[in-house]
Amino acid sequence: MKKILVLLFATLLLVVSACDDSDEASKSNDNDEKASETTGDNKKGEKLKDKRIYRIGETAEIFSSTYDFPYEVTVNSFKLTTDAVEGVTLADKGYDGSRNGKFAVVNVTIKNTSDRPFVPKEKISAQLLSESVAETSDDKFFKERNEELKPGEEVTGNLVYTHSFDDEVYFLTYEQKATTETKFELPVTN
Repeated sequence: MKKILVLLFATLLLVVSACDDSDEASKSNDNDEKASETTGDNKKGEKLKDKRIYRIGETAEIFSSTYDFPYEVTVNSFKLTTDAVEGVTLADKGYDGSRNGKFAVVNVTIKNTSDRPFVPKEKISAQLLSESVAETSDDKFFKERNEELKPGEEVTGNLVYTHSFDDEVYFLTYEQKATTETKFELPVTN
């Protein structure tokens, strides 16, 4: 009888011990999952930090993955206006009083930091984006982009976009959808 009680007691200890280990393993798995979720959140945070978002006056070092060269861009100023830009009016662009058209004027400096020349208009594109707008710049402006830019040289001019702009935040985006996508935040101020 004592042997049976000892066996039952030993079995009971093994069962309790196994349950205890199972609870510990479960807690360990829960902690591992939470840790991996946290790590996942950190990775998301790192991805957000990796997104290159600059402000007016800051210089971004950008790499063209398509053409394999570096360059720099500085956004010097941004404004929405209904005034003529470089002699071009909204009426010239097909906007009359019934359409709420505006010019978005982004003054930028592009610098060639590579070791070979390139023509900015051919190799670099800047899209103006917001929740409701996706525009490419008007080729009638900033014609200096059509000239070759030698290593170390820079060029400054106005990227001009025409649209029915609202008062929201816009982003001037270079290397859109590439791993080196770079954005400049362009807040609208009244």
